[in-house]
Amino acid sequence: MTLLNYLDQIVRLSKETRQEILNKVCVEKKPKGNILHQAGNTARLIYFIEKGMARVFYYNQRGKEITYSFYTEGDMLTVPESFFEGTPSNYSIELLEDCVLYSLSREGLDDMLAGFPEMEKVKSHFLLHFLLKSSYRIVALQFQNAQERYDTLHERQPAIILRAPLGHIASYLGITQETLSRIRSKKQ
Repeated sequence: MTLLNYLDQIVRLSKETRQEILNKVCVEKKPKGNILHQAGNTARLIYFIEKGMARVFYYNQRGKEITYSFYTEGDMLTVPESFFEGTPSNYSIELLEDCVLYSLSREGLDDMLAGFPEMEKVKSHFLLHFLLKSSYRIVALQFQNAQERYDTLHERQPAIILRAPLGHIASYLGITQETLSRIRSKKQ
C-alpha cells in the first residue's frame, strides 16, 4: 500500500493536497537494524511503512531492552508524544527488516495542516491510531495472562508472530523466551 492510497482511505484528498504531500514527504530505503530514532532525542519525523517491519523499544531500570510495539506495512510510525509535543523521548525505533518508508517532518505536517483543511482529519486519524495502540497495550498488560497476550497479538498482528525475532516478541509480551516457546508449542 502506498502512502497516498492509505491517506485516501481516511479522507478524499484534493489534487492540490496530493501534490503537496508528494512535495513534503521523502521516500527512504533503510536497512534492517537501522535505528530510526534514538531515545533521548526528540522525534522529528513521522513515517509510513510501505514495506518492512519496525519496533519501538525502551530500556528498563536494569538496562534490558523491552519491546513496546511493532509496526508493519500500512502503519504510521513515530514516538507520538515526542513528535507532537516536541519533547525528548524515552523510546527508540529499530527496523527489524529492510524498509521502504515515507517520512514527513513535524514542520511539514504543520504547513500542510495550515494550508489544507482535510489534513486535520488525517492528523486526527494518526492520533487515534497511536492512542488505540497504546490503550490495547495497557489493557493487555493489566488484564491478560501470558497466553491471552499471545493470542491477542496473534489475532491483531499475525505477521509479527511469523516475522519478528522471538526475543522481541517475548519482551513485548512480558514473558521469557522459554514461556513463549511453551505457549507456541501448545498452539501447534
